[in-house]
Amino acid sequence: MTRLREEDIHSIAGSLKDYDASLVRKTGHTLKQIAMRAASISEEEMGSALVSCTIAVFPITWGQGVLKGFAETVGNILSHLGANVLQTTQTDLGGLAEAVEKRATLLFCADDDRFVALNLPLKKVVDNAEATAKGYVEALELMAGGLDGRKVLVIGGAGHLGWKAVTLLEEKGAKVSAFDINQGKLGSFAKSHPIVVERNIEESLRQYSILFDASPAADIIRAEHIRPETLVAAPGIPLGLTKEAYDLVKDRLIHDPLQIGIATMLAEAITYPREGIARYMPGWSARLPHED
Repeated sequence: MTRLREEDIHSIAGSLKDYDASLVRKTGHTLKQIAMRAASISEEEMGSALVSCTIAVFPITWGQGVLKGFAETVGNILSHLGANVLQTTQTDLGGLAEAVEKRATLLFCADDDRFVALNLPLKKVVDNAEATAKGYVEALELMAGGLDGRKVLVIGGAGHLGWKAVTLLEEKGAKVSAFDINQGKLGSFAKSHPIVVERNIEESLRQYSILFDASPAADIIRAEHIRPETLVAAPGIPLGLTKEAYDLVKDRLIHDPLQIGIATMLAEAITYPREGIARYMPGWSARLPHED
């Protein structure tokens, strides 16, 4: 997981309504609607689930320590989506104990290595990288008006998020190509997938108009790579576009530090798939299989 900086997140809470409006202009859908589509649940199901649960967000100080404002920002995004959020007063194990004692049913927490949502009653873990990939692929499909048969280049395709995006784009019917500086790892992944492994990023960027940038590299997409039809989904931090490229494609760009990933984590965390039927948080005790 890329380590965020305080300046990456400090303005999120105050701009969520504007961000929603931006997503509607680009995709026709709000943040919440994109997440629901990614998780394949309806607005009624999402609303019913959120009414029945409390979500705790607690900081973890292990490793490089707490990023100032991170837990509060996560809580603000969840509240924007309609969740009942508990911000714990304690950190680490104390925060976990406080969340359980106050009957939270979903937990959001992150350390240097992972950012997860934990559904306690369902014993379910939702990883931020995988959820972010799902949310961004959904947003890209909406912005593109469909991906079936469309050529898409995934930059950083050998990373956790990038490879998840590759597989999701395949499921959408896209003709997927991928680039990664770790050519050996990407080539190994690609052995069982009908994708094109690109070996020269400069040549690749000149060939594709739909880009999924999952790389942590900055300034790799320049103005000469942007055409009027170019679409970019960029969950990577920092943003891989130069300022000139950003100015050219900003109205056809999906990018944020946390919002889509957290929204999709929430939508994924509240579902319980069983026998092909998505079951949701209300009435768990009557719906879950009983253990002997």
